[in-house]
Amino acid sequence: MALHLSGKLLVVAAVMVALITAFTTPNLIDISVNPKVTVTIVKPQPVVDENAPLAGPEASYSLTVKSTAYNSLVEQTDDTPHITAIGTTTRFGIIAVSRDLLGQNIPYGSLVRLKDLGSWYNGRGYGKYQTMLDRQGLFIVEDTMNPRKTNQIDVWFPHMSDALNWGVRQVELEVVRYGWDGPELVAQTGYGTEFSMR
Repeated sequence: MALHLSGKLLVVAAVMVALITAFTTPNLIDISVNPKVTVTIVKPQPVVDENAPLAGPEASYSLTVKSTAYNSLVEQTDDTPHITAIGTTTRFGIIAVSRDLLGQNIPYGSLVRLKDLGSWYNGRGYGKYQTMLDRQGLFIVEDTMNPRKTNQIDVWFPHMSDALNWGVRQVELEVVRYGWDGPELVAQTGYGTEFSMR
């Protein structure tokens, strides 16, 4: 009887060990108690509906666009140069998008990550401003470009010299959050008027 009870306790202990390790090890666990008893535990996998619409950070997609730069000057904007199209104040970390991109592709409030692909004309200077873009992290769409512009974004800079240095570049724009909805991701700030690319 004592041997029979100890055999039961051994099996119960093996099952408990298997359950504990199932939640701390990879998906498939094979624990052999003795040559006659094998316990296999398979962790359930999440069900992914490949036809479901994407949401949140997984919904990101990339576009390659022309990128220019602007500052808060009447000759570059309108008679309210420090106010964006949605009524916020200009600051480093906002971008304006051409009207063909606004709405369906990149609505107001979208958070995007930028990758510097070099000069628009010849690709020279690939990655020249990537450190600065990475420090900012995410840019938010809060402004709109002139109707004659297409497939283009405008990055706001506090100084005209910085905007001129940026020139006309090709950037890969990755949409991290589509519009105002989605997870709370906040663009990092901190450049303000002291920012300079020099």
